[in-house]
Amino acid sequence: ATMTVTVKQPSTSNSSANVCATSLPYIWNGLSLSAAGSYTKVFAGGNAAGCDSTATLNLTINPVTSSTANVTACDQYTWNGVAYTQSGIYTFNTNNAAGCDSTATLNLTINRSSVVNQNVTACDSYFWNGMNYTQSGNYTYHTTNATGCDSTVNLSLVINRSTSFRISAIICSG
Repeated sequence: ATMTVTVKQPSTSNSSANVCATSLPYIWNGLSLSAAGSYTKVFAGGNAAGCDSTATLNLTINPVTSSTANVTACDQYTWNGVAYTQSGIYTFNTNNAAGCDSTATLNLTINRSSVVNQNVTACDSYFWNGMNYTQSGNYTYHTTNATGCDSTVNLSLVINRSTSFRISAIICSG
């Protein structure tokens, strides 16, 4: 008698998955996975020949990222293409290099530049910011204010001339 023996082979499969941490848990072949690693599942009699089938998954978890910047600026600050003129907390959402969520936070303080206008009338001369002025006119002084921003002081100065006169007197005795 002749006997025919057929040997059936089990099967294997390997796969990889890259997922963002915000997509957890990752469901694979009925397993709920929440950590990176290599996972194997055996399906008894699961292949077409009726033999075991072994599936292996190499799971990579990519992180979401975040960053925070504390910025103080004068009058306005441009961040990610947007000009901000008010203090506040602003966020910018995008994707990181792994394709996962990335959130940048800006803690912004806007300080203001200042302009002061002064009208002064003086006799003969006026001493202002280290200079002695003897002519009427409009003068500007640039400095930095208490918050570190530009400060402009505009002086509108009127100089009046003192008048002097001589008094001649003839005194007669007697």
